[in-house]
Amino acid sequence: MFRGGNFDRLLEKATSQLLLEPDWDATLQICDSIRQGDVTPKYAIPAIRRKVYDRNPHVSLYALQVLESVVKNCGSPVHQEIAQKEVMEELRDLAKRSPENVRNKVLELIQVWSHAFRNEPSYRVVQDTYQIMKMEGCSFPELRESDAMFAAEKAPEWKDGDVCHRCRVQFGMVQRKHHCRACGQVFCGKCSAKNSIIPKFGIEKEVRVCDSCFEELNKPAASKAAGKTGENDLPPEYLNSPLSQQSQMPPSQKDLELQEREELELAIALSQSEAESKERGPYTNYNNYSSVSAHNSSPPASNSLYNNTSSTASNDDSYEMDPELARYLNRSYW
Repeated sequence: MFRGGNFDRLLEKATSQLLLEPDWDATLQICDSIRQGDVTPKYAIPAIRRKVYDRNPHVSLYALQVLESVVKNCGSPVHQEIAQKEVMEELRDLAKRSPENVRNKVLELIQVWSHAFRNEPSYRVVQDTYQIMKMEGCSFPELRESDAMFAAEKAPEWKDGDVCHRCRVQFGMVQRKHHCRACGQVFCGKCSAKNSIIPKFGIEKEVRVCDSCFEELNKPAASKAAGKTGENDLPPEYLNSPLSQQSQMPPSQKDLELQEREELELAIALSQSEAESKERGPYTNYNNYSSVSAHNSSPPASNSLYNNTSSTASNDDSYEMDPELARYLNRSYW
């Protein structure tokens, strides 16, 4: 059933002069209404063109963005309406008399469409317009990678059916049908409950896709998550140890030279310390010997044999306590 009123309402919402940024929800609903046949391209494209040529530059810019999305997502019926000499002449004239932001958007669209339709003889007028504007000195922006993706692939035509393409459930009053934006097949709500962006079709907002297409579109992110999971499989003892915080990369040549220099300086310091301790050793023992000799040469406090015995016993104990001194005093050892 033709529902132009709903389309006009969505177009007014998507091109409102009060918007601060593009209304992607309304834009995608416009694309849906064209793809589903709610409005024909012969009605939709002239309506969008009227908004493109609005005197308000904000309305004109938002209308150009709607036109870009429609061309990217609605297939050859829309392409046929765009690739008309009248449409190209109007866009060419708009680029000459519009503000800079609108002019840049028009130049971007003409360049992208010329590249996308370069192998389509029926759309030759688009490429001719592009070449004429280049000869007139128009400065076109650089072609982006996302635009090249659009040139390589087109959004698939929507299929129709009475059952879900995956689980084969019958559609009815309760079970509604939905289309996957990536493959175009018809699915039930359970089999198409996920949303994803589709860069290859220029769809930068998350839209409904089936489970299979979701896995295919998000395969790089899944592999990255798998790699992160594998890292968490390490033992907790290793993860909590200081070794896990150290770099696992092999040391550089500069680090090896610095480590060798530090080890050499440490070895020299240890050798000097040992040499100094050996030089101080005999003099220290000699001083100890002198003090001990002076103590032994002093006259006894009494003639008691007990005192002499006690003194000798204490000296013997001191020798036992200091084996290095005893060996130094032992002349037979030398």
